[in-house]
Amino acid sequence: MSHETEYGAGDIQVLEGLEAVRKRPAMYIGSTDSRGLHHLVYEVVDNAIDEALAGHCDQIDVTLHEDGSVSVADNGRGIPVDTHEQYDRPAVEVIMTVLHAGGKFDNKSYQVSGGLHGVGVSVVNALSRWLEVEIKRDGALWRDRFEYGEPQPDGFERVRDLHPDEETGTTIRFWPSDDIFETTSFEFSTLENRLRELAFLNSGVEICISDETNDVDRKFCFNGGIREFVQYLDETKTVLHDSVVHYQNEQDGIEVEVALQATEELQGSIHAFANNINTREGGTHLTGFKTALTRVINDYGREHNLLGDFDSLQGEDVREGLTAVVSIKHPDPQFEGQTKTKLGNSDVRGIVESTTHERLGTYLEENPDVAEVIVEKAVEAAKARKAAKQAEELTRRKSALESTSLPGKLADCQSRDPAESELFIVEGDSAGGCFTGDTEIALASGDSITFEALVDAYERGETHYCYTIDETGQIGIEQITNPRITQEDAALLAVTLDNGEVIRCTPDHEFMLRDGSYREAQNLTDGQSLMPLYRTTAETTKIDIESDADRAVSDLVKQPSGETHWESVSQIAERYTRGDTTDNPLSDIQQPHSEPRPNPRPQVETETTQTPERADTHNHTVVSVESLSETADVYDIEVPVTHNFALASGVFVHNSAKQGRDRRFQAILPLKGKILNVEKHRLDRILENDEVRALITAIGAGIGDEFDVEDVRYNRLIILSDADVDGAHIRTLLLTLLYRHMRPLVEAGYVYAAKPPLYRIRYNGRTYDAMTQSERDQIISDVCNGNPTQVQRFKGLGEMNPEQLWETTMNPENRVLKQITVEDAAAADKMFSVLMGDAVEPRKQFIKDRATDAEWVDI
Repeated sequence: MSHETEYGAGDIQVLEGLEAVRKRPAMYIGSTDSRGLHHLVYEVVDNAIDEALAGHCDQIDVTLHEDGSVSVADNGRGIPVDTHEQYDRPAVEVIMTVLHAGGKFDNKSYQVSGGLHGVGVSVVNALSRWLEVEIKRDGALWRDRFEYGEPQPDGFERVRDLHPDEETGTTIRFWPSDDIFETTSFEFSTLENRLRELAFLNSGVEICISDETNDVDRKFCFNGGIREFVQYLDETKTVLHDSVVHYQNEQDGIEVEVALQATEELQGSIHAFANNINTREGGTHLTGFKTALTRVINDYGREHNLLGDFDSLQGEDVREGLTAVVSIKHPDPQFEGQTKTKLGNSDVRGIVESTTHERLGTYLEENPDVAEVIVEKAVEAAKARKAAKQAEELTRRKSALESTSLPGKLADCQSRDPAESELFIVEGDSAGGCFTGDTEIALASGDSITFEALVDAYERGETHYCYTIDETGQIGIEQITNPRITQEDAALLAVTLDNGEVIRCTPDHEFMLRDGSYREAQNLTDGQSLMPLYRTTAETTKIDIESDADRAVSDLVKQPSGETHWESVSQIAERYTRGDTTDNPLSDIQQPHSEPRPNPRPQVETETTQTPERADTHNHTVVSVESLSETADVYDIEVPVTHNFALASGVFVHNSAKQGRDRRFQAILPLKGKILNVEKHRLDRILENDEVRALITAIGAGIGDEFDVEDVRYNRLIILSDADVDGAHIRTLLLTLLYRHMRPLVEAGYVYAAKPPLYRIRYNGRTYDAMTQSERDQIISDVCNGNPTQVQRFKGLGEMNPEQLWETTMNPENRVLKQITVEDAAAADKMFSVLMGDAVEPRKQFIKDRATDAEWVDI
């Protein structure tokens, strides 16, 4: 039981005014990252849109100023400036400083509004270090100023009279507080997408955005409203009927408007809005539309004998390839949460449902050609769904998706807490060449084992230990983990040593030189001395060995620190056992499934009588390096901590950079080549792809309609691909899969893209990383005085050793990650269609328009 402490009225804190907003900003704007920052702009713009909905505004201008501030101007009626009776202050100050103060509660000033909590602009004020408002109304220009939410002394003033032809309106300019937000830099494209969306939803309203820093501006005005919105979304798709189906209705003061069009695409795209708010999580209006849509299509199909072998179609069949926008205007919308991502009004569902049933049903009867292509598309989707279900059931019988076993290629982390775990999805077996399957590894048991045999033994649950060079430069022992095939049909070369051993490996695998540094096999030169492993069985005058199996521990290895410094393997094993691990590094000499020894072995007493001849006559130097015409599947292992191991041929080599991670919380899944483009294939075809199935299984939450974000095994999925064209393509393919079939992952903010540096510069013992060529040049000029010690160009992750990969890309303290979010679902849908769809021309135009903006690309 805890110690008693006093707890009384004095312990109750009351946060007055806007203090609560500054104390807990995420409660009001969702987050303090880039998404929350842009939400400030949306709150101010939404007020201007409410003026437009009330019929008093048709022009809105948003400007990103060079000083980091943003201004939003409209030609509405202007915020009231007369004195508020209750507070005895100008109404504009009350609106800016008092939560839940506004003109949207009585349905008199605004019949329809997106901002109903009265906290929108006051929250913007609270989270700004400086805010200025100018109001044109009552025949004058008025101004008020606020600092950190507080009105400034004499800040409210009547500036001048309005000119005879001057319009009324409001301009709000604010500077976000940099002690609240993680970033205060606004992204033009993010705001552009939202403003374009608002212009579609409010026909006839002109919305402009300009960026003073980059001299860019856009103007949006769509008299066709959401019909033009659907046409815009379908620009990159092949439509099944030219005309956009459109209908609207008003009932009990609630306005319903729907526009839709069927396409040949496999992905549907339905977007729901309530009072101009993008309800990304849906709600009653979306549920009503989906229910009625399925029923209408089924009714029409049955009545006209178009359903074929199906008694009825399912909702997913009807919505395949369908682009739709559902917009409702409600005098009293009930949103779930301040960020308004889901509509909860129960009356809306029935009204949208009845409107869709009546108006869409009538449209189909009057337009049979359109109706037939829509139903035929749905029937085709139903056939594919049936085939996909059969494929999925077959897949499950093979334990591909629902098996408790994880993919063999997954190097999992030790933690089982998703909140602290992260999965790196890497392009191929990153950063490392490998050895042919018949290459032998020197084991601490005194034996050797081929890579092929090691993989089989590992799958049987056997544990093996290898020799390794530790951070002190001494030979130690580490456990072998994750032996695996890393490449198929890989190009090979042969490294011949002076002891007659021939090692076949990929050209990029690194060998350890005698000084402890590493060099790729293809860069080794004749006569180069490699780090040697000398081992032999001791010839002793006094030895205590109890069994045949124990004889292996009398082996000796020669430490690099001295010419005659030999040490028994049991001594090294005892040193290992005294460390962090409780594993017995000599257990791999036991028979499989035998009981482990309860305690570390006692030291074996030995007296060396002679130095082995083999150790004296061979220096393990390189005789030759030759390219081979043959190819082969190649293997590698992981060696924790030290990242190197000894081959039976007597030299030390590096293991692959899969070890450039913290095994406690970082897992790695290598994907072979490029995964399937899911934009062009249905689920049955997708589930046939081995790489996709491995990813689904590793994430552990299913796919498609069965995906449950609560079952995700990692709360950070980090896409790690090379900074070149192929890497960008792989990244886009993966994002398409995650967005289309595991979208809750993206919405939850679990998906990231890693940005590895392109250059590493060394100067005076210090290291600097550069993301771009211009950044590299700046570092060379400003830091290195034009004379760097070394400049290394990383064309791919494969050129980084594990330490470099960890330092630049995987270390949470140093790495650069870009979080992938779905701020605007409609824009995301369109972008994936442009990049990954069948239409070529829109993709070519996209590349032309943005070629000069390209970053992070290596051609």
